[in-house]
Amino acid sequence: MTTPAMAADTVRVMSYNVRVDVASDVPRWAERRGPMAEQIRRVSPDIFGVQEAAQSAVADLAAALPDYDHYGLGRDDGKTGETTTIFYKRSRFEPIDMSTQWCSTTPDKPGKDADAAYPRTITRAVLRDRETGTPIDVRNTHFDNVGVVARENCARQLESTARAEVDHRPAVVIVMGDFNSGPDSAPYKLLSDNDGLNLKDARIGASEDSGPTGTFNNFDLKKTDGEAIDHIFVDRALKVRRFAVLTEGANGKVISDHFPIIADIVLP
Repeated sequence: MTTPAMAADTVRVMSYNVRVDVASDVPRWAERRGPMAEQIRRVSPDIFGVQEAAQSAVADLAAALPDYDHYGLGRDDGKTGETTTIFYKRSRFEPIDMSTQWCSTTPDKPGKDADAAYPRTITRAVLRDRETGTPIDVRNTHFDNVGVVARENCARQLESTARAEVDHRPAVVIVMGDFNSGPDSAPYKLLSDNDGLNLKDARIGASEDSGPTGTFNNFDLKKTDGEAIDHIFVDRALKVRRFAVLTEGANGKVISDHFPIIADIVLP
């Protein structure tokens, strides 16, 4: 898919669960990484967040996409384990601050919530747009697939973390990720119906909306009727020119077990 060019005041954001490499998967990461990098290159997001990205996968994408800088820590101990890495175009953004929280009662150190299957991270990048001067507070996460309480607690943690300020200017907030939570779930409602950060689902009210509802395909290109569990949330006051769920594969095969999503967001 070739995406249309954007105005200078618009930032294209992409969220992509890239699927950790599993021996039983068809296709494996070695076969998927090239088409994935090419897809990202074609879409040309200004910022993209990945989930389930091992350090080796991050290195593969970074090598294939040299226009981007990135930040993300391993969920297990800050070094090893899957990451929720944020990539951003270095020509457009000045990095201001990078940080990681764990979804737990001790967010500043590795850990997990009581009913979570795995440690989960919130990766945060505070950037300044070199074109508009707008500060952007980007957060990328992957909620637990098992823990119901853990998902709600991580949503509360995300929503209660105050937006960044850069030179006394409040940042635009963009939250993305695989939330393992559909639109009727408590975590989704905590993020979209709460007055703390005043966020909305970028898909709701987008001027243009393309692609199916479902974002999880379970390695089946034809599976587009599932629930939306990958989301991008933005400030309610911001205009979203375009939202899309990208369903193309490569050589008849899926690129990941999730479809990537993109949003073209107009900055103030």
